[in-house]
Amino acid sequence: MASDDFYADLPVLEHFSGVCAPGNYRELPDDWCIVVGDVQDSTGAIRAGHYKGVNVLGVSIIAAVQNVAKPLAIPCIFGGDGASLAIPGRLVPKVRQALVATRTMAERQFGLHLRVGIIPCSAIRAAGNQVLIAKHRVSRYFVQCAFAGGGIEYAESLLKDPEAGRPFRFEGHAAPEDVDFSGLECRWQAVPSRHGEIIALIVKSLAEGIDRQAAFYDEVLDTVHGIYGDDENCRPLHEEGLRMTYDPRKLQWESGVRGFGVGAFGKLRRYLFIVAQNVIGSVFFAFRMQTGGVPWDQYKPDLVLNTDFRKFDGLLREVISGTAEQRERLIAWLESRRAAGECVYGIHASPAALFTCLISKRHGDHLHFVDGADGGYAMAAAAMKEQIRNLPASA
Repeated sequence: MASDDFYADLPVLEHFSGVCAPGNYRELPDDWCIVVGDVQDSTGAIRAGHYKGVNVLGVSIIAAVQNVAKPLAIPCIFGGDGASLAIPGRLVPKVRQALVATRTMAERQFGLHLRVGIIPCSAIRAAGNQVLIAKHRVSRYFVQCAFAGGGIEYAESLLKDPEAGRPFRFEGHAAPEDVDFSGLECRWQAVPSRHGEIIALIVKSLAEGIDRQAAFYDEVLDTVHGIYGDDENCRPLHEEGLRMTYDPRKLQWESGVRGFGVGAFGKLRRYLFIVAQNVIGSVFFAFRMQTGGVPWDQYKPDLVLNTDFRKFDGLLREVISGTAEQRERLIAWLESRRAAGECVYGIHASPAALFTCLISKRHGDHLHFVDGADGGYAMAAAAMKEQIRNLPASA
């Protein structure tokens, strides 16, 4: 198996539950690297009202790296306020430039600060961690990766370490021509829950050994399914809730990212272009038209299916639509397992979901990275970190 094609050649698991089986994973080659990026002080940015911007910058990292790698398939996990990806080592120089330019864009366009870096898989393994990967089918167009073995968590914590992370973390600035954000879009209103609320859920097993951890995550999935029902019942997005936005405060994020380096007039042109496309798109949706080979009556159904509402990167992450009563039942179960020393977790509830898009083709091949409104994953992660700080020293 050629190293470049390692991820593309992995078998596809047809069901998400397969990510709980250690035998379904493969070791990433030593000449691959883990890319990590996140918004520094994302909690503060969210409390200042920039939760949508935090999401968009997380997806900007994915867009920047994947555009360098095209047409190579690159695995990625969106974490709400950042992203983790895996790349062949030969791409490191170009990806580094794209990451530094993304960092520059975040500071100059929005006053937010990205922490970005690349850690070789060999260095992660030398520290005693595994870097395991699998992939599972989300829809006919979307195959999502999954990571296990502790490697991603280690890479993220290493990058945040002021001293140990220094050799892997990128500082400085780069020019707009060093990065391509093509495909990134952010043009929809938040989607209200059909059932009352959206939760962003993160669960971390404290069991020792990958087999015991896998058994616990399998139990979590069964519990969530038993409380919230099947995927169709608890998906965070639904067709009836999909409405395009014309709010300049919401469209500024895409126009700011895609307008990096073109000046105020260029940014205005990008904003007006987005508005015009939204008007045209609304007509296409309303009249269920087909143009340029795109059946627009199928776009929204595909959008609902092509979302990363459930994923695994060593932690189980889900964005779920449900009721407050269902959330309380889930919290009661998780609290019992936390009290037994089996896990830590974070849950953040909000009335709606929001999402940022990465469009390759309008017909089918468009991906949508979903989070809970008002902070979602980032706030759930903050709650989980508080639980970790309160663990007994022996845990």
